[in-house]
Amino acid sequence: MPAEKGYVYILTNPSFPDYVKIGYADDVEERVGVLNSNECTPFAFRIYATMEVDARLKDKAVHKIIDRLAPEKRSIDNIDGKVRVREFYAMSPQEAVELLRDIADVFGFRDRVKEYKKSKEEKEDEKVAATITKLSKNRHHFKEVEFACSLTGHKYKGRANEDGVLEIVDLNTNEVVPNNANPSKKTILGVALQDLGLGIDDADTTYQRYRLLQKTILKK
Repeated sequence: MPAEKGYVYILTNPSFPDYVKIGYADDVEERVGVLNSNECTPFAFRIYATMEVDARLKDKAVHKIIDRLAPEKRSIDNIDGKVRVREFYAMSPQEAVELLRDIADVFGFRDRVKEYKKSKEEKEDEKVAATITKLSKNRHHFKEVEFACSLTGHKYKGRANEDGVLEIVDLNTNEVVPNNANPSKKTILGVALQDLGLGIDDADTTYQRYRLLQKTILKK
């Protein structure tokens, strides 16, 4: 019986930009259609690349290679004592494509690897997803503002880091003020507010002081 031809595929999804899905399908477009009929993800899967193979389920071999070289990249979770090993890997799409090309080179069929161009709609979905992710992380809506503190004589910049957590950067040293700093971030912000002629309350949190400082400076 002749071997069935199919495809190892790389799929991306703006809903989880840090992962790619690597799997097998006889018909990749049909497989993507099935995945996208599920309403559990905010955005649709798209085909990033495929590699034509001469036998079914060759993705298992690709999985095995990745798991041996970088097992930490595989998405594995444990729910109620049941371990679930998924087809998702924490790598960029381009890393995954290069992996397929390296495998294809071994067997002399590099020309079987095909990358797909993003459509206008897919590019727009990625922009929207990135904006939503940024907003969800920065739920406190911190904006970058620069201010001075007479207590230290330094200038500072407040900002939200990648996880949406408030950071105070000392512009004199270009270093983030640590949580155990003396004076503390809360004290620095309190003096900065007083320097602007505003009253402070000892019960205020660091976030509350920064929001007031932010509001005051941006009004000017």
